[in-house]
Amino acid sequence: MASQCQGNRRKIQVSYVIRNEVEHQHRSGVNSLQYDETSKRLYSSGRDSIIRIWDTCNTTAPYLQSMEHHTDWVNDIVLCCKGTTLISASSDTTVKVWNANKGFCMSTLRTHKDYVKALAYAGDVEQVASAGFDTSIFLWDVVTLVALTTSNNTVTMMIINYAIGVFVNPQQNICSSNFM
Repeated sequence: MASQCQGNRRKIQVSYVIRNEVEHQHRSGVNSLQYDETSKRLYSSGRDSIIRIWDTCNTTAPYLQSMEHHTDWVNDIVLCCKGTTLISASSDTTVKVWNANKGFCMSTLRTHKDYVKALAYAGDVEQVASAGFDTSIFLWDVVTLVALTTSNNTVTMMIINYAIGVFVNPQQNICSSNFM
């Protein structure tokens, strides 16, 4: 939305995106994919702020549903808890926790102060790390949705410079790549 002052009058421009009630494809680029081998579902996230669910067994009409709760690009997604939970990272500065089977948002984690760009999942301990442009990495217990802290002997946040990729290795250490 833009505004301009002209004398005592103010001119305001408002932009809207008018779309079909149900869209069976992304309107913009796709940023991340996750596949669930058990349910044969593919999850896609994109620059249209929507996560879509696809049935890979149905070749004529694979689209199942959309999960819409972010207000900006969805940059990364991870499927966890044996395919029952999906976690998303967005440029709206949030990490969201979704019921992957029913397609609704269960929780919004608001710890980052800038775009959240990357997620990493350690399945053996049910933990997810989120990293963003605020140079912070947060480590979450997926089951309880609690940020792990130094008080329970786990590092919560590390200051890094512009991490592009983040991963959790088998020893459960947070690692980052592509520093600038």
